[in-house]
Amino acid sequence: MSLTKHNRRTFLGTAAAGAAGGLLAKTTPASASGLGNVRSSASEYLFADGLTYLNTGTIGPCRRDTIEASVRAWEDMETLPVKIYPAFSPKELAEKTRETAAKFLGCDLGEIAVTTSTTNGMNAIAQGLRLKTGDRIIATDQEHGGGLHCWQYFQKYYGVEIDTVAIPRGEFDPDAIVKRIEQAVKKETKLITVSHVFSSTGLRMPITEISALARSKGIFCIVDGAQAAGAIRVNVKELGCHAYATSGHKWLMGPKGTGLLYISKDAQAAVRPMQFDGSYNTYTDGNGVVNLPCILGLAKAIEYLNSVGISKVEEHNLAIRNRLYDALKGVPNATIESPPPGKLASPMLTILLSDKFERQPFVKMLFDKHKISIRPTHKEFGFNGIRFSMHIFNTEKEVDRVAEILHRELAA
Repeated sequence: MSLTKHNRRTFLGTAAAGAAGGLLAKTTPASASGLGNVRSSASEYLFADGLTYLNTGTIGPCRRDTIEASVRAWEDMETLPVKIYPAFSPKELAEKTRETAAKFLGCDLGEIAVTTSTTNGMNAIAQGLRLKTGDRIIATDQEHGGGLHCWQYFQKYYGVEIDTVAIPRGEFDPDAIVKRIEQAVKKETKLITVSHVFSSTGLRMPITEISALARSKGIFCIVDGAQAAGAIRVNVKELGCHAYATSGHKWLMGPKGTGLLYISKDAQAAVRPMQFDGSYNTYTDGNGVVNLPCILGLAKAIEYLNSVGISKVEEHNLAIRNRLYDALKGVPNATIESPPPGKLASPMLTILLSDKFERQPFVKMLFDKHKISIRPTHKEFGFNGIRFSMHIFNTEKEVDRVAEILHRELAA
């Protein structure tokens, strides 16, 4: 089933699909065009004509081959609906995504589980830790609500205390960041929860150092990796954290409603999520019926990134991001809030708008007038900003055009 003539509205009506049989097909290599010879061709996606999509940090696009494999898998499954059950489907097919994801994140198969989102993974960690009254959690003031909600729930209903560490915008010294967190540790502290990449400014946190700090204090390091996996190289063993949750629908460019959860072997005795208590397998009594086609579609998406090489993907993404960073220096009525090029930078870039402009109407104007898709910063972060997120399909030409339009529109 080809999507060449399959319009977007029709596809969205079937977007609950995933991928099964099509995943056994050969992965399509990246296009040899663009920066570093790794950039995807725009034709590999279903983007509307003329769209400049710098919004992967919100929702990433599926590639055509992922979608087509997903639809084929869904249709195949519906020829015998009980194929969803392991008894009717080869185990190696059901566990394909876990195997692919474990290699991609640098962990063992027995440390990885498939979820529906980063938030779902974070919720599983929190529930599995069984925190109690008097336990304390360290979190930064830049955590996304989807990763923070689980800890707030335990604060509200179980008497757990959250100690919030401020990471001021413009703080780009990793040692100073780690020191701020260290100073918040108390004898009752059970864990540090932190985003790998801040959704507010794109700051890449020094997770290796934070994990080492946590381990030296005998506490857990839990990482919200929604804005990292697929955008930059992530090896959870090298990071040293106890648990890492991420999304399939952002930088991995997998089907919506998929995610991954890593729990290190040395933490599994203490972190026991209900749904994964018996097994981390894809389909168990603990997690019930799953969307197997979408889960298999995630493997297809990860295979594509593997075919390119995640280090090359990161190199491309940062080069495009840094080009936009340089082009926006001195832009009128705005200030860059993200780190300069370097080890704390990520493929996301945020700028603060002056009071002359409101972030939400400005973002809407860019889309309506120029077909540029970005997002306003989350209101909980308390600043009037707009965020760009660059991935493998974005080009120098696109960011140059965006920069030129911003200079013009913000000069008003």
